[in-house]
Amino acid sequence: MNIYEKRLSRARTSMNAHGLDALILTPGAAMRYLTGFSEPGSRFLALIIPDDRPWLLVTPTLNASQARENPAGIQDIRVWDDALGWDPLLVQLSKELMLDIGIVGLDDDMPARFALRLQEMMPTTLLKLAGTALAPLRAVKDALELAALQHAAEATDALIPIAYAACREGESEMEIALAVQQATARGGFADSFAPIVGAGANGATPHHNTGKTRVKTGDVVILDFGAMTDGYHGDITRTVAAGTASDEAKRVYEIVYRAYSAGVAAVRPGATAHEVDSAARKVIADAGYGEFFIHRTGHGIGLDDHEAPYMLAGNYTPLQPGHCFSVEPGIYLPGKFGVRLENIVTVTEDGTARVLNQAIPPEILTL
Repeated sequence: MNIYEKRLSRARTSMNAHGLDALILTPGAAMRYLTGFSEPGSRFLALIIPDDRPWLLVTPTLNASQARENPAGIQDIRVWDDALGWDPLLVQLSKELMLDIGIVGLDDDMPARFALRLQEMMPTTLLKLAGTALAPLRAVKDALELAALQHAAEATDALIPIAYAACREGESEMEIALAVQQATARGGFADSFAPIVGAGANGATPHHNTGKTRVKTGDVVILDFGAMTDGYHGDITRTVAAGTASDEAKRVYEIVYRAYSAGVAAVRPGATAHEVDSAARKVIADAGYGEFFIHRTGHGIGLDDHEAPYMLAGNYTPLQPGHCFSVEPGIYLPGKFGVRLENIVTVTEDGTARVLNQAIPPEILTL
């Protein structure tokens, strides 16, 4: 069995354990994880995993050649054309595979135009989201995935000096982001997401929409970006000061750095996501800034830039070797500035966290 056949078998086992009789997955991270194949587009293309029959791919004619070359080696390729549409084929399959009398799991990101049409075609079928069945499988990365994530981390790290060089007085947030994106493309990679650059007071909004604001001397600037390699995402955040850093900026940065370090130190097999969040959050709360840490400590990463496991209060999922996620505490002072520090870590068999990215400077850099 190749790696994809093994993943498909595990998906079927998990599907059954979650009371699902079949899965229908459209292009996205779940399909790519299970088959190595995913062709986005406006037409209906899907992987179907029945309960006790071979898995198959449904594809429009224009994607048929790619579907037949899928890395999972799926042989049953059902093709539909624009003239008839995909409805007749799905109606036929719903009876052939007995989807019309069962419980079918849909990928969480399936477009509504497809999900609602499937419900109309199979009115006696109970449709559910399949995320709870698939997320645990994708959360634990195998050796090949960890190698891909390490490659993404290294590609992302290579962008740090580019971002620093672009972060000059007079440059706009958009110009800094563009410099990062151009360097990503020159390296042969794709952006994990549109870079977030928050200068001065804009940095107090964690997901600030990078805009026309220009960097001024003394501004604290948040730089959040990542490169994607082989479908796997990188993601880091650095915080710097333009020209000079105030005493308050230095103090807040030092607190966030200690929170980041505490979060990483809490990572080990058997520890919970809640404990990682709590370790980082306690440092910030004890320093008197608890109300200004307004998001979870981290998110899983892989074929999606945000996926399970999530490092947040109340998530008592025990960490396992192969879990890979961000540790990214922050303090956001409205009207002033924000500080966030982020690296990607993975849980190892030897009981420690392995940080995939370059070390974060313990003191704020002035550029």
